[in-house]
Parts: sequence; C-alpha cells; structure tokens
Amino acid sequence: MSDQPSVPPAAASEPEKSAEVLEGLNYLKELPRARPHIHETRRFPNGFLWGAATSSHQVEGGNTKNDWYEWEQVPGHIIDGTVSGRCCDHYDFYEQDFDIAKSLNHNAHRFSLEWSRIEPEEGKWDMNEVMHYRKVLEALRARGLKSMVTLWHFTLPKWFADKGGWESGQAVKLFERYAAFCARELGDLVDYWNTLNEPNVYLANSYGIGTWPPGVHNPARLIHVFSKLCRAHRAAYKALHRELDGKGRPVQVAVVMNIITYEPYRRFSMLDNIFIYMADRLFNRQFYNWTPKSHDYIGINYYFHYRVKALPKRSSQLFYEVHTENRETSDLGWEINAAAIFDAIMGMTRYKLPIIITEHGVASADDAKRPRVIINALKEVYHAIRAGADVRGYIHWSLIDNFEWEKGFSGRFGLVAIDYQTLKRTPRRSAYVYADICRENGVPHELLHFVGHGVRW
Repeated sequence: MSDQPSVPPAAASEPEKSAEVLEGLNYLKELPRARPHIHETRRFPNGFLWGAATSSHQVEGGNTKNDWYEWEQVPGHIIDGTVSGRCCDHYDFYEQDFDIAKSLNHNAHRFSLEWSRIEPEEGKWDMNEVMHYRKVLEALRARGLKSMVTLWHFTLPKWFADKGGWESGQAVKLFERYAAFCARELGDLVDYWNTLNEPNVYLANSYGIGTWPPGVHNPARLIHVFSKLCRAHRAAYKALHRELDGKGRPVQVAVVMNIITYEPYRRFSMLDNIFIYMADRLFNRQFYNWTPKSHDYIGINYYFHYRVKALPKRSSQLFYEVHTENRETSDLGWEINAAAIFDAIMGMTRYKLPIIITEHGVASADDAKRPRVIINALKEVYHAIRAGADVRGYIHWSLIDNFEWEKGFSGRFGLVAIDYQTLKRTPRRSAYVYADICRENGVPHELLHFVGHGVRW
C-alpha cells in the first residue's frame, strides 16, 4: 500500500445551466431584496417619556386609615400571610428612590396620592400630608422627572368605605371634591393626572370574585359601582380642568385601564371571535364608551393575555389554563406574552388620542425574565408607533418591589430590589438594561441578544 495520503477525486464540474434555469434566475433578480440586518438604535419620538411607577399603599408604609389596612388584618385575605406594614418606607425614602430613578436615566415617574392621608376624616384636610406630597413633587421636578399623579389607586379612606364606598349616594360628589382640592393644592407641580387606576380590575376583584374589599360577589352591585366610577371619573375630569385650565400649565387627564388581549384556540370560529369581541368591549372599552369627551390621553396598563377555550363546561374554562401547555409564566402564574402589547395599543387607537403605557412589567424575583420582557414589549411599542399609533411614553411597573395586594410581598416587580429587613435598595440587572434604553431614547441593537440577536425588526 502506498504511503501517500489518499486524495479525494476532483469535484465534478457544474453542469451547464439550461435556458429555463437561467430565465428563473433572471426572475429572482427582479424580486425586492431582503432588508439587511440593521444595527442602529431603534429610536422613539423626541420627548418620549421613560420612567417607572409606584402606588402609595404598595410602597409608602404606615397607611393605617384605609380599607385595605383593615382587610389585611383578617387571616386568609392575603395569600402569603403578610401585611403591608412599613412596606418599603417610600414615604421617608422617596428622595433616595428618585435619586436612583434619575441615575437610571428616567425622565418621568408615576405615583399615587393616598386619599386617606390627605382626608383622614370626612371634610378634614391634613395639610401636613399635603405638604409631604408637595415635597415629593418638588423632588421629582428638581431631578428633571415629569410627574404623573393618580388620585385613586384602589384604597379608600376608612370613613368613605364606612359610608358604602363607591356604592354611597355621595360617592361621586366626595371624589369630585377630593380631586378639586388636590388640583388647587398640588396642580402647579403636576404634569399628568390619572383619575382612577384600573376601575375594571377593581370591579372584577372587589365585586366579582370578592378577593378585595369589600369582598362582594354580586353582579348587580358590580354594575352599580361601574356606573358610579364612570360618573366619578367625569366629575374629577371636569374638576381638574375647572381648577387648572388657564393657569399656565396644560392639563392632561386620563383614566388608566388594564387592557387584556385575547386569543381564540379556534381562530376561524365565528362563535369564539364573537365572544372575544364582547369580552374586549366589556372589559377594555366599555368605560370609554360611557365616558366620552373626558379623556385627554389613553393610559394603558398591560399584563394579561387570555386564551379562550371553546365549549366550556363551566365559566372558568372560557380562559384556558396556560400551565397545562408549559407556557412561560411570571412568578405569579400570569402568562408572559409581551409581544401582544402591540394588539393592546392598536386596539385603543380607535379613540384617536395620545397613548401612554402607564404600567407594564413582570414578577420575576431572580430578574431572569425581566430584561427580555422589557425588550420584547418595547420592540412591539416601536412597531405600533411605526404603524401610526401616537404612543408618547412607557412607564415600567415598578420602580421598587412592592406589596402586591392580595398576593402580599410574593410578587417582585421592581427594577430595584428591596430587602424588607434592612430596606436596602439594590438595582437589578434589568434596571441597567432599561437605563440604556432611556439614555438612548430607543433600543440599542446590542440589547437584542435578550430576544435573539438575529431578529430583524
């Protein structure tokens, strides 16, 4: 046997192309060329709002004069057995928290006023608490962060709840009075107003399934309170404009709605699609249908994507349990479908008003999912803007970890982690990912590795 290494036979020469093949190749040359992989930052409109949100009872601590404080004291009401207590003590640490937000390149912050602090007894205003909230607003302004103030984020003063809460015959006038008072005392420092936070979620939890105070399961009372909330929003909208119009600052007022996206298993079933149309109309749009001409912009909170299962044996089966498919979920068991925020936005363009994403986030204690969720969502916000939606801001939920209502402290939503024993604040990796986006006013190409580097968009 020869010691020389074997040499592979020469490759056969390429056969001569036929006239038909050449004609096909010429046809291909005439087709539009695929877009190259583009590396520049995907920019958002100038003046876009980048920030994060909190709500008073979920972060301040020491809120003992509202209905939620009493609700927490009853065993079984809070799933993990905790109570809000001192919470994150944002009441005392707000300047430190805003310093962190500023260092992370935020230019806006959304928070809520605690009605039970401002009016602890009916008709008696606590001016010390008013001054506290003025200092909060001044701290935001000093750091160059625009303010978005929510008048009502689920909690009711105990005296108001004792009168029947939103079922009271005085509810609308009392809320209008509160809104007018806040406008007079704080309006010179506020950039955006939210009258109500997620009235649709409040109704479902408080008067539908009864897991929130007052713990009612009664469809008739739910409809009654829905009507009151619509009237309260209209009254507050008018009060804010009445008190603030013509005083040198544009008055921007909105309600904030939790928008749910829906998907049928049988995509071509007329019955399933009719059901989805009705669910979308009732949950996402009915409030707007009952409150025309009382919105200056649309506030969208987006967390939920529901899959509708056909032929249910009971009502709970209308929405399929995603765990059976091993779909990705948050720490709270909510399906993660950040891409559907595009549908949530485009569905609300029908009102022809500016849109701000006032909340979006994910419970992820180890922070493994949050960077990808942020990038995926903002990718779709960018697409929505390119599709013609007038989106003017994205406010992440939340700035810091918080008390998540009936879930207690088990849901970690914060860009900044809170050690509840020491109250130490520690920005998570996702906080720095989001900081890069805020700084660039867009999504830098290098961040696409969180969703797959080769994605063309």
